[in-house]
Amino acid sequence: MESETTLPATSPAKPEAQSAERQPVEHDVIRLPSGASRLHLRVEVPAESGLQVDIDAFLEDGSLLDSRSLTFSSAAAPAALELARSERRAWAETLPLWLMWLSLGIYAFVRLVALPSFPIYFFTDEAVQTVLAADFLRDRFVSYTGEFLPTFFENGSQYNLSTSVYLQILPYFLLGKSIWVTRGAAALVTLLAAFGVGLILKKVFKSPYPWLAVLLLSITPAWFLHSRTAFETGLATTFYAVFLYAYLMYLEGNTRFLYAAVISGALAFYTYTPMRMIMLVSALLLFVSDFRYHWQHRGVVLRGLGLAVLLALPFARFYINHPDASAWHLRLLNSYWLANAPLLEKLSTYLQKYASGLDPFYWYFTHQQDLARHTMPGYGHLLRLTMPLGLLGLALAIYHFRRPAYRALLAAVLAAPSGAALVDLGITRALVMVIPMAVLTALGASALLEWLHRRKRISRTLMATTVFIILAGGNLYMLGDALANGPHWHQDYGLAGMQWGAQQLFGEVKTYLRENPETKMIVSPSWANGTDVIARFFFDDPLPFEMGNANRFYTSLQPLDENTLFVLTPEEYETIPPEKFAEIKVEKTLPYPDGRPGFYFVRLRYADNIEEILAAEKIARTQLQIERLIIDGELVAVGYTQLDMGEIAHVFDGDPGTLIRTFAINPMQITLDFAQPRAMSSICFHIGGTPAAIHLKVWQAGNDSPVVITQQFAETPHPRDAVINFDSTMQVNRISAEIYNSADPPDGHVHLWEITYQ
Repeated sequence: MESETTLPATSPAKPEAQSAERQPVEHDVIRLPSGASRLHLRVEVPAESGLQVDIDAFLEDGSLLDSRSLTFSSAAAPAALELARSERRAWAETLPLWLMWLSLGIYAFVRLVALPSFPIYFFTDEAVQTVLAADFLRDRFVSYTGEFLPTFFENGSQYNLSTSVYLQILPYFLLGKSIWVTRGAAALVTLLAAFGVGLILKKVFKSPYPWLAVLLLSITPAWFLHSRTAFETGLATTFYAVFLYAYLMYLEGNTRFLYAAVISGALAFYTYTPMRMIMLVSALLLFVSDFRYHWQHRGVVLRGLGLAVLLALPFARFYINHPDASAWHLRLLNSYWLANAPLLEKLSTYLQKYASGLDPFYWYFTHQQDLARHTMPGYGHLLRLTMPLGLLGLALAIYHFRRPAYRALLAAVLAAPSGAALVDLGITRALVMVIPMAVLTALGASALLEWLHRRKRISRTLMATTVFIILAGGNLYMLGDALANGPHWHQDYGLAGMQWGAQQLFGEVKTYLRENPETKMIVSPSWANGTDVIARFFFDDPLPFEMGNANRFYTSLQPLDENTLFVLTPEEYETIPPEKFAEIKVEKTLPYPDGRPGFYFVRLRYADNIEEILAAEKIARTQLQIERLIIDGELVAVGYTQLDMGEIAHVFDGDPGTLIRTFAINPMQITLDFAQPRAMSSICFHIGGTPAAIHLKVWQAGNDSPVVITQQFAETPHPRDAVINFDSTMQVNRISAEIYNSADPPDGHVHLWEITYQ
């Protein structure tokens, strides 16, 4: 919008009379109307005298944009005014524009340089995006469960991927599978987030430094790390940035942007599970905050709601087809919402976790709350050096609370931890916080620069250039630090830590098998989550090797010759029982980044008396161990098969997240001996999803012969309750159960989560 104001020095009707009445103009202030961004000032000067001109231009909120003094003679007046106009145009348009594009270039540079090298891991949550996209294309746009164009893809035992898989289809189709392609596609999309925060500063807050938001977002440690991965959290955060920009443009009077806000908000909703709660809270806060404005534009709002309903149909279809999916997802995450506790206690827990997500110490300082692979040591999630500017931006937003744009930023801050609080605070679940904080930090920095310009008369060009160089240098420093020192930030490279080794190990495996095609290779899966998915990322089906550990070779006699090669982790190598093998030969090692052995390539040869050793061990494993536990307030003697995972008390603790597993024995045996007879009509075993059978013996008080019940359970996608009902209520003093995994061998593992009875 342009505004034109004329300050007349003479009146056309009586020039000679008014000439004598002319008064010198020492200073004048012109405030632009709402939305104005450019001022054309026309000054009429006397023919023979010089004139002192003060030109002040203001934004709609009254913040000073420019101030200068020019002295010129009447003959030079037109040229001087044109020069002033040209200088202003150069500042207002040329320099910020160039810095904006340069900042986006720097953002892209620090995202794409050495992309496979940092983060140092290539995680299963990244590989699965492309693996699912490849299978989806192979199956002609049908999911594993037979759905055409599914809303969500099944990832392991849960439905939690959607938009991120669709994003990888075209890159995979054109370029195939590689870390560059998978991470690069996601990283390029995050340019929308950088562009969005820059446009918010430029078009909504009319800042002359819009590039500040781009560089500050880029240098935010949590965003720097996760925007270089293919995790869906980065993509969801990007869509939220677009949503916030579109909504703010709608508030600025460009009402058609509301449709863009609805579409980008829906994309964020579908991309990442915690974003469902975040979008719900955001929509509620913004609806209440700007209700009067919405009412004024209710026609547009109603059409936007119609679009939202249309975009919600895929979710409705998913919910109809998979009604238990959301509850199961919360169960897998061990959410307190599924615990047997009062509602007020759950609400209190939610508020505590939510408040933690607003704690500046969580965001700006280092701590141990998040997994190591989601942190950059020494940096904090938000850059600590920018904390004063971020707090200043928050203070400005609170001070200008009456302005809708500032309220929207505060609403985004308040919504950010709402999804994480459903389970537990974690940076991936609350990553969206980086968007409003990047804008608020940039607003704080912009306000500080304007104060220096007004009070100290420091040139904007000088300040902009200096700050740009500092932030650009900071971005490049962070990139260099991550590439040089990132491999050594954490020393736990295994399952509980960085899960390092995907590209290194499978690259080495590919080379070895190419040079030794006769080798039967067995590669350990225990160094990372979902290694079967990672393997399918690097190799075509079927895999040219077996995924598995060496444990079964320790507990039962297996085919083993000189062509068998094991790839083991350091922990697995150290637990090889030397008494069972005549030869343990390390053919080569693959070192961790710190030089320690990370993977051992090992050949084994059985000891001559291996059969005798294994037979003796099997007898020992079948002997029950006895432990006395307090169950439902009474003492119970519990007998159980030898375990290699968990404690027997875990199956009576009411916690679905704990379990036990047998040590190479199938079936699992459990006995319960009650101190006093107990009335019982049924018993429930929460077991895995594999085909199973339970052989149950129940002794009643005063009866030496047990009631025998055998029941089969078909395979299911998830662990489930195996309930055995008695014909009548019994006074039970002893129970013996054998739980078989029907499809597994006798040396297989049996998992058990809970036992309950009533």
